[in-house]
Amino acid sequence: MIGSRRAYRRPYFFEIFVAANVIVVYGILILRGPAVMPMTNLNVLVAAATLVAQCLLGVIVRAIVEVARGRGRRFFRVIRSQGWLTDSVRLVLAGAFVIGVYGIVKLLIPLYHPVLYDKQLWDLEQRMFGGYAPVVVVLNLFSAPRVMSFFDAAYARIFFTSLLIGPAFFLSHPSRRIRLAFANGNAMLWIVGAWLYLLIPSLGPAYAFPELWIPIRELMPVTNAFHAGLMDNYQKVLRLRGGTEAQALNFMFGIAAFPSLHVGFQTFVFVWMRRVWVSGQVLFGVFTLLIFIGSMVTGWHYLIDGLGGAALAIACYLAFAKPARVGEWFRLRSVIRR
Repeated sequence: MIGSRRAYRRPYFFEIFVAANVIVVYGILILRGPAVMPMTNLNVLVAAATLVAQCLLGVIVRAIVEVARGRGRRFFRVIRSQGWLTDSVRLVLAGAFVIGVYGIVKLLIPLYHPVLYDKQLWDLEQRMFGGYAPVVVVLNLFSAPRVMSFFDAAYARIFFTSLLIGPAFFLSHPSRRIRLAFANGNAMLWIVGAWLYLLIPSLGPAYAFPELWIPIRELMPVTNAFHAGLMDNYQKVLRLRGGTEAQALNFMFGIAAFPSLHVGFQTFVFVWMRRVWVSGQVLFGVFTLLIFIGSMVTGWHYLIDGLGGAALAIACYLAFAKPARVGEWFRLRSVIRR
C-alpha cells in the first residue's frame, strides 16, 4: 500500500515532459513575444474544461456498460478511489497544457521560422515514387464528384469525432497503467509533432499549389471554408511581425503540414485500441484509412506528411505501451481465434 501511494505521488513522465515544454514556450513568449499570453492562458482553461467534460462522458458510458455486464460495483469502486480521482485531475491539467503548447507553437511558426518547405516536400515524394506526385494521383483516383463530396463532408466530422472518442475512452479507463501509458505517448505525439512543424514549416498542397484545388472547390464547400478560415488566421499572425497588437486569434487554426497529426492521432489511437478494445480497433482502423486518403483529397497534407505522422504515432506508442505491460490485447486475440 505504501509503495502504491508513493507511485501515485511521484511525478509522471507526461507531467515532467509537459512542464519542461511549458517553461520553454512561456519563456520564449516572455522574452521575445508576441504579447499573446492572456490568449494562451484562456486556451488552456478552455482545453481543461473540455477534457473534464470528455472524462465525465466516458465515465457515464462506461458505467452503463459495466452495470449491464454486472460489473458496476467494481467499476465504481475504482473510479471513487483517491488514486483514480487524483490521477484524473493530473491527466486533465497536463492534457490542457499539451493542447496549449501544441496550439501556440503551431500558431506562431511564421514568426519564429518564416520559411516554407512545401516545394522540397513535393519534390522529395516525387523522387520517392518514381516521378509521380502522390497528391495528384490521389486526386485523379478520387475525382468523382460524389467521392469528393463524401470526403468533404466526412473528413472534419471523423477527425473531431476521434478527438472526442479517444480522450473520453482513455481518460475514463479504470486501469492506471493504460491511462498513464496513453497519456505519456499522447503528450509526446502532439508536442514533438508541434516542434517538427516548427523545424520543417510547410502550408500543405492546397495552399502551396492552389491550382490543383481551384477547379474542385465547388465540390468541397466545407473544406474550402476551413481553408479560408485558417488562412485568415495565418494572415493575422503574419501581421504581428510588424508589431501590430495581437488580434483575436484562433489557437487551433495554426497551419502546418509535416507531419500530419490528423493521420498521427488516428494511428496512435488505432494501435492502442488493438490492445484494449476490438470494436475500437475496427473503428479507428477505418478512421485512419479515411483520414490518410482524405488528407490528400482535401489538400491539407502531402503523402509524406501522413507517413511521417503515422511513424511518429507508432514510435510514441511503442515507447510506452510495452513498458506498461498491457496484456489485454493478447487475451482478446485468443478469444477471437476461438
